[in-house]
Amino acid sequence: MVYDLLTTHPLTVRFSRYALGATSRLRAALSFLEMLLRTIVYIDGYNLYYGLLRKSAYKWLDLFSLFKDHVLDASADLTEVRYYTAPVLGRMSDDPESPQRQRLYLQALRKIHPGRITIIEGKILATTPHQRLVKPIPEAPHLQMVQVYDFNEKKTDVNLASDLLAGAWLGAYDQAVVCSNDSDLEGALATVRRHHPHLRIGLVAPIPGDDHRRISRDLAQLADWAKILSPVHLANAQLPARIPHTAIKKPDTW
Repeated sequence: MVYDLLTTHPLTVRFSRYALGATSRLRAALSFLEMLLRTIVYIDGYNLYYGLLRKSAYKWLDLFSLFKDHVLDASADLTEVRYYTAPVLGRMSDDPESPQRQRLYLQALRKIHPGRITIIEGKILATTPHQRLVKPIPEAPHLQMVQVYDFNEKKTDVNLASDLLAGAWLGAYDQAVVCSNDSDLEGALATVRRHHPHLRIGLVAPIPGDDHRRISRDLAQLADWAKILSPVHLANAQLPARIPHTAIKKPDTW
């Protein structure tokens, strides 16, 4: 609209200029939002635990903060973290308190990030197979077979792969980030890459050290980018010792 500056009230001109500026700012904001990538993170819980956390002091880990603040770049709009794990069995643990600590940790994640972290639980299958000894035992040279406990995690890989595929077909994300170094997920990543080439795939390997050669090549070749988690990332993304507005607190020992 064009105004005659000699006859139009100054307040009208000023308001019009402000409105035009506000519209430009709104368009810029909307344009920026359109550039953000809706991102879902898929975490293989046991791969993360045995890869980095088991012997660390950083098990009280804030998964949402870890990726939002320390792993993803500014182009990512983190909408959800999906954490795939299985309840620990007491007889599979050196410490009988492990199952209780795990339950407490999962409660803490649910409370501090409601609606942002989804926990998908599989199960641990315990069997007692007979296994052949690699080397004879000097004190029992006649012994060739022993019976052992064998614990196998079930459903985690399948659940993660199924959700990754479903998210691609349903348009749930623009970018999927997989936190695992398990090459069993190669098929799912390859399927997303083949049928949805416009979607970005990120790979975060929970492995010790900084040698990128240790990242699974089967997975890395299907990803747009790959990173290694470091102890610094873990240390800077810890949950508060006490979860606000709850009675949940970090275990004294873990």
